[in-house]
Amino acid sequence: MGFLPVPSDDELSADARAAANRFGDDHPGPLNALDRALLNNVTVFESYVRWFDVKDELEALVGERAVTLFSLALSRAVPAPYPTAFFEGVLRDGGDDPVDPQVTEAESLLLAWGRAVGADPSRVAPELIARVEATFTTSTRAVLAGYAGLMFAVCIFSLVAQIDPETR
Repeated sequence: MGFLPVPSDDELSADARAAANRFGDDHPGPLNALDRALLNNVTVFESYVRWFDVKDELEALVGERAVTLFSLALSRAVPAPYPTAFFEGVLRDGGDDPVDPQVTEAESLLLAWGRAVGADPSRVAPELIARVEATFTTSTRAVLAGYAGLMFAVCIFSLVAQIDPETR
């Protein structure tokens, strides 16, 4: 077990079970290990699951695969094993090669920017920033930056909680 337990349904408090059910109404499917670890505190869970809302908005702007690739690049750069394994699995499940995916120009840019942001968000090369600015509108960049911040927070939580990447 890591720093935080990954509770089963039976181990959840009534409040946590209710929060999980509310979340499931909008996001059907089983909770993953990270979601379950977040349920050790309902306020923390409810704060972090807003990530899904921003992810959905970003997917509408740049595409689901681009968001997955961006998430993978950022989580690898942090490095955060649980989110990395999760997004590698999403790519594999979709028939992609997570090690060497064939990417569009925009996806390549998001991979580069995700790696840079994950490695050190205060030291992203000005040339890379200029490319992102030239490719995406201000509104899309705002969602990208917000999502990057939330993704970074998810990576840090998974590291602090010591979530095993094998529990995807």
